[in-house]
Amino acid sequence: MKSLILFILSISLLPLPSVASTDKVLTLALGAEPETGFDPIYGWGKYNRPLFQSTLIKRDNALALVSDLALRWRLSDDRLVWSVDLRQGVKFNDGTGLTASDVKFSFDTAKQSASLHDLTQLERVEIKGDYSVEFYLKQADITFIDNLVNLAIVPKASYGAQYGLKPIGSGPLAFVRWDRNQQLIMEPNPYYYGQKPEFSKVIVTFSDEDSRYARLRSGQLDLAAIAPRYAKILPPGYKLWSIDSVDNRGIAWPMVATQADNIGNDVTSDAAIRQAVDMAVDRDVLVQQLLDGFATPAYSIADGLPWGPAQTQSSQPDLAAAKRLLEQNGWQVKQGRRYRDGVAASMTLYYLAGDTVRQQLALAVAQMVKPLGIEIKPEGKSWEAIYLQMHRQPVLLGFGSHSATEVRAVYHSASRGKGYFNSGYYSNPEVDRALDSAQAAASWSESLPYWQQAQALIAADRPWTWLVNLKHLYAANECLDLAKPGIEAHGHGWPLANNIEQWRWQCPSR
Repeated sequence: MKSLILFILSISLLPLPSVASTDKVLTLALGAEPETGFDPIYGWGKYNRPLFQSTLIKRDNALALVSDLALRWRLSDDRLVWSVDLRQGVKFNDGTGLTASDVKFSFDTAKQSASLHDLTQLERVEIKGDYSVEFYLKQADITFIDNLVNLAIVPKASYGAQYGLKPIGSGPLAFVRWDRNQQLIMEPNPYYYGQKPEFSKVIVTFSDEDSRYARLRSGQLDLAAIAPRYAKILPPGYKLWSIDSVDNRGIAWPMVATQADNIGNDVTSDAAIRQAVDMAVDRDVLVQQLLDGFATPAYSIADGLPWGPAQTQSSQPDLAAAKRLLEQNGWQVKQGRRYRDGVAASMTLYYLAGDTVRQQLALAVAQMVKPLGIEIKPEGKSWEAIYLQMHRQPVLLGFGSHSATEVRAVYHSASRGKGYFNSGYYSNPEVDRALDSAQAAASWSESLPYWQQAQALIAADRPWTWLVNLKHLYAANECLDLAKPGIEAHGHGWPLANNIEQWRWQCPSR
């Protein structure tokens, strides 16, 4: 009997997986459904916290680098080796342990895959112990640390082709079920090593903007990402959360003359056309009238960030100067339209169908340039359809990252034609040299002048016409406290959940 009592006591002292601190089920509508599922190897979590998985390092609300799976990280004197020491005792939500083998597997798999993560500088990953790993680079790259922030770790033992449909990870939430085009169901990961979300279940529903608002009005949602047009007409019982972001919108121009393989545009490749459009756009009107003040004017891909432009441009449009510029460059008016050598200043501007902000921006820009004799025809299409046209026609795209590597991906000539990044085939050797120098700098602080030099050169070339930096808007039940959300990156919706462990329900659960 004594031995039985001792056995029972010993069992009671074992650490048990914790459960949610409330029985509240949280229902959210965060925006777009990930098309390829929840696999970080292929980009899930690159612009937001992956939720199901953990990364080696993460950023806090002030964008400072802090520990996640990695307790310590250091760079060798020759800047070619990153050494990382991992937390011990971390488990995936299926109860299996996470070790250096899973870290190596995740990075090796991403490097060998058609991934959104730039691992071109990674030569190899070496395991130095169960909880120690080293990353060897081909050449010095001060920005490689961003991969330690952006690429989440997957389990080597259970990873496969269908992983993104039913992910296993070590993040704060565990996958329960995904009903495509309807909902995603999650619950707290009982093995999570950090502070756990207090809700018993989190349900994310997928619908368009109008449907989300209708569900808010009927009280079916605790929180929803909303468009600016709904911000001032929230249903009773909901509070508006306006979150600062580096999420920008702009027009990517084809930068080369018409070529084979559906590449290039004889109109947009002329710098005078791009400059004239930029001079005609009234960003203050876009911000104040179109977006009800829930945005700021944008002039670069990284406004206000340490690696962004050193100086802010003027937002005042100048139609008279734009017309003179066009005429000086041979674009003459005939029956209200500009022509040069028989080519009309006409183009189609593609945007994502169903995205009202992009639609409104495209329509507004088309009206603003119309007095110049430039015809812009907005057209909403799916991403699949846009992908087939984006090298020959302008596209209204969005970027915005907590990483300077995005500047390189969008503007370096090595990225021409790769995904949605340098879709216009922009190339400037001076920009490439500045970006390469930033990447090879001895420290982060020493890289900043090169990033800013590149931004100045890019601004002169105008491969993009940047329009606005959005404020991300959310309608939340008055009982839901979101604590202090950080500055969000591109992707309205999912980034809000980066601090979901700090969310609190301040009313009795219903």
